[in-house]
Amino acid sequence: MSAMRIARRFSAPLLAALLAVGGTLPAIADIPRPDRDRDRDGFAEQAELGPIDPLPAITERVSQDGAGRAPRGVIVETEVAAIDPVQRQTFLVTQTILDPARQLRGVEVHRPEGQGIDTQVLAATQDTVEIDGRRVVRRHYRWAVQALRGGEVTLEFQRIDFDVVGTAQSEFAWVPVARRLAVEPLPAHLPEYLPVTPALELREMQVGELVAGEPGEWRFVVFGEGLSEKALEQLLRAQLIAPTGLRIDEPAIRPAPDQARAESMGPLADAWEVRFSILPAVTGGGDGARKARLPAVELPYIDPAADKPGTTIGFARSEAQTVRWQAEPAEQRLDAIRAALPWVLAGLVGLVLLGLIARAGWRWWSARRDWRRAQQELRSAADPQALRERLGRVLAALPQPMVSSVRSALLARGAPTEWLEARSTLERLRFAGDEADEEAFRASRETLARSLPAGWFR
Repeated sequence: MSAMRIARRFSAPLLAALLAVGGTLPAIADIPRPDRDRDRDGFAEQAELGPIDPLPAITERVSQDGAGRAPRGVIVETEVAAIDPVQRQTFLVTQTILDPARQLRGVEVHRPEGQGIDTQVLAATQDTVEIDGRRVVRRHYRWAVQALRGGEVTLEFQRIDFDVVGTAQSEFAWVPVARRLAVEPLPAHLPEYLPVTPALELREMQVGELVAGEPGEWRFVVFGEGLSEKALEQLLRAQLIAPTGLRIDEPAIRPAPDQARAESMGPLADAWEVRFSILPAVTGGGDGARKARLPAVELPYIDPAADKPGTTIGFARSEAQTVRWQAEPAEQRLDAIRAALPWVLAGLVGLVLLGLIARAGWRWWSARRDWRRAQQELRSAADPQALRERLGRVLAALPQPMVSSVRSALLARGAPTEWLEARSTLERLRFAGDEADEEAFRASRETLARSLPAGWFR
């Protein structure tokens, strides 16, 4: 087979394969891929950027300017809330990085700094937002910044290093343009711990239950911007004087567990919980009573929105309040005994009276029962002799037995005249025998039963 025939035989399949590969090249080129090795060791060669000369500082609040090399399509925007802040005023600085192509694997960001600048990290978030109909990855960084001295101060943003898919990390870095701040100074005589905040609030004043000789708690919450534990401690130490009868210890200050109220005031506001341990005296307050008057709390602050900040001082105030405490446990027990003693005595007297009344009632009921029984026994006698015997048994069984049954003795015991006459009739009928008058017997029997003195049975 000649060379010409071999070429014609394989030329058509080879051309089709080349066209197929060529059709896929644009699609492969759209995918970020690592650079080809540039040396003989098989590793990608890194393109070092070296030092970056930052741009001159500007006075614009919002800017996307900067120096260096940012990945294609990535936008870095910086925003400074206050270009002319008051000295020690806290203002918000925001840095936003938009990644439309989603090509960033990571970003290294540092807080801004400068001479006379204090910076605190607020938040660093990443989310996806829709811009011009496209889903864009957004990285959001926020700082709370204070200018600690007056005059011109430069706020410098630090270098941002980008980690891009398919490239070495050192190939992309960006330095946002700095800001030139015109800081309004405060009067030199004002203490440095005096907070500069648009508003300062005292809320949730609470005093727990107090007992003499045992520590209690006084707490409240302070809301404002630019507050710190050290500043609040110095403000409180400068004014709180313990009243007579109370000992107030050093304040314990920490961020409040509930920051909802502070968040409603703005991103720079904080809520700080202040707790005092207070010890009530066993001897009571100034007048001996177990009460005292907690002092009012007045926290001064500087309003940066005032015409001349620092020339007038605002105050967050709480009213003084009277607190009372219980006696110590031993004294409480004595007080309880003293308070209960009259009631105990009254109860004992009542019980005695009730017992006496019950005893008298029982004796009255028992005497009346015995009296009724004696009447029934007398009425059941069939003849004078039986009636005479039963009457003798009744008189002998009395609580105070009749020792003598003579008329004078019976009169002395209160026997009614008709009863004595019926008894005399009974004696006469008893000796009459069978000739006794039946009607007279019945009449005397009824009189003896009916007129039997009930008092003899008591």
